[in-house]
Formats: sequence, C-alpha cells, structure tokens
Amino acid sequence: MKTTILNKFKPMIAVSATLASTLLVSQAHGETSKVTTNKIDVVAEITNTRPGNLTITPNGRMILSQQPLDAPELRVVEVMANGELQPFPTLDWADGPEKGEVGFESVIGVHTTTDGIVWVLDMGSATSPAKLVAWDTNSNQLHKIIPIDKSATVDNSFLQDFAIDEKRQQIYIADTTLGNLFGAIKSAFVVVDIKTGKSRRVLQTNPKLMPPEHTVVVNGSVMGAKREDGSKDPIYLGLNPIAIDAQYDWVYFGTVNGSELFRIPASALADSANNDNQLDAKIEFYSKKRPSDGIVIDTDGTIYAGDIENSSVTKITSTGVEVIAQDNTMLSWPDGFAIDNGWLYVTQNQLHLTASLNEGEAQGTKPYRILRIKIDK
Repeated sequence: MKTTILNKFKPMIAVSATLASTLLVSQAHGETSKVTTNKIDVVAEITNTRPGNLTITPNGRMILSQQPLDAPELRVVEVMANGELQPFPTLDWADGPEKGEVGFESVIGVHTTTDGIVWVLDMGSATSPAKLVAWDTNSNQLHKIIPIDKSATVDNSFLQDFAIDEKRQQIYIADTTLGNLFGAIKSAFVVVDIKTGKSRRVLQTNPKLMPPEHTVVVNGSVMGAKREDGSKDPIYLGLNPIAIDAQYDWVYFGTVNGSELFRIPASALADSANNDNQLDAKIEFYSKKRPSDGIVIDTDGTIYAGDIENSSVTKITSTGVEVIAQDNTMLSWPDGFAIDNGWLYVTQNQLHLTASLNEGEAQGTKPYRILRIKIDK
C-alpha cells in the first residue's frame, strides 16, 4: 500500500494566500484569469542551497535536487520528516564525482516511476559525461546508468528536466540549451530508449521549442545577463517545462519565457522513424500559460505550473489558466512540482536573483522553501 507523504511531513508553518475568494485579475501579457484562494503550507525551510526539483516515491519519500547555480555540496538529497536533508542515494553519489568512486555532477531533473525507481538526470560537465542514473528505492540499489550520447547534445546543452514514458520505456529530456547566455539557442528534445540506452536529438530549433523575445520581470528585477564588457541583456530560455500524462498519451511542453503550452503524442516522440517534419505536424497547441519553470500533471489531466513573473501557482486546462495561489515572498520563483495524495508540492527558490539570471548581482533572501497546496477537487 502506498504510504503518502502526509504521514511523514507535518507543516512547519501554515499561511493563507492573501487573495480574495474569487476574482478576475490581469496577469502577464495582458491576459485575464480567474484567481481562487488556496492556503500555502510550508513543509520545509532550506537555509543553504536553493532547492531544484522534487519527486515523491510511492512509499512517500521526498527526493530533492539542489540547484546547480549554487554549487551545492550535495547534488541530490532526501528531505526527512524533521526537515533535515540527507544525501541521496548515498553520500558518494550525492557529493559529486570529485570525491569517492561515483557522483552526480550537476542535477536539476528528478522523477520517480510507479515502481519506485528514482531517475536522476545528471547534466554532467566538461570532465563528467551527462547521464541518467536510476536508483531502486525498494532494494536500495543502483538500478541502471544510461550515458547520454554526445551526438544527442550540443556544445551549450542544458539538460534541464524530463518526462518518463513507462508504457514505451522512453525518457524525453528537455534540452533548453543555455539560451542566449552562451552560444546560440538550440532547444530540442533528447529521446532516450531505456532498454537500449540509445539517445537521439529531435526538433532542434523548432519554433514551438524556441523562446519568444519576451523579457521576464519578477518584482521589478529583469531576468538578464551581465556580459564581460559590462553590458546587460534579457535572457531568453526555450524548451524547459515538460510533463507526460498518467496514461502516457501526451507529452506537454513549453518555454520559460513563453505563454503557450503545446503537446505532442508520446507515441510520435518514441518512434525513431519520425523525422522532424513529421513530428512537427503532430504538435498541437493546448492552452495559454504564464512564463514558467516546472510543470506537473495530475491523474485527471489537470496541469499545474508556476507563474514566475507574478509569484503564483496556476492550474491549466484546455480552456485556460487559473491562479490557485499567489504570494510575492512564499512563491518567489516557483520551480519544481510534484503531486501526492491530493497535495501539490512546489519548490520556491528565488532563482531569478542568482547572479547568472540577475544581471550579475547575487541576491535573494533565505530561507528557501518546499511548500504544499491542497488541490483535492
């Protein structure tokens, strides 16, 4: 029987969103959306490294990546019931390849399969190849390592997040690339066959994967880079939000700066016989969204995503976007999402205030947080 994470975690703090019961507000890009009140609970406060993405195993364990932009000592951790962070899956893996025999180099994406296998996407480095590492949380043993073929990446690849297709035994990685921070924007999907270990790159620079030239502004701060000559430019980040539905029918995706959510049949992405033109013909517009980082899909097909410009969490359906929680402090850059037993879990990390995204100025106010919002119908 599944052990829900509610049996392990008791909120340290509970706060109510400061929204009216139901109203209409103007959001990014001049659109209007419904807003409803949802209470925000704090599950854990993190006082050192920014949290990245999170996943919850079938037996209720919360696994968390730590944001690489903060150069964390531990790349992946388990959040314990008392809020403490423990290395995951072992200290040797969590503390990086420079120590011991193994180690993750740079991790954001983490996901769990229905049978309790935690998959970790290690973006690697110049000296540590990118790879997928699967850990069996039932037997507490290494399950599999899949190196990412170099032919499936480019010089400025940024393998940010991914979706697991358990039906077809495929993993679909969103390669954002480093946007206009370094090199040319070449956003693409990297498709990995779990059985064969082979990787391939598809839909590179497809317009639906490329960011619009929309300048992201969060509480007056421009998401921008400071160049070596002192000049400053807005940052445009492409394909990043990615998720697959519970039936493994559709892969949903969008860009960080963009306001559109698309979907493509998982069967099409999984079929290596499809060329880019054939794949492009399969892509459908699904709904509007806000500039956002991570997304997640509930079992009923409802999509939840952040609104990084308005410090909000949104619910997305084919008919539009609804804001379900907003708080300029508590939801300052909602990043990774997971769903467990009627609760939406979200990491909050003020990512826009890192030096890389804040025109060279490192700011941000600790603590960072893991939050939860009730989403039962």
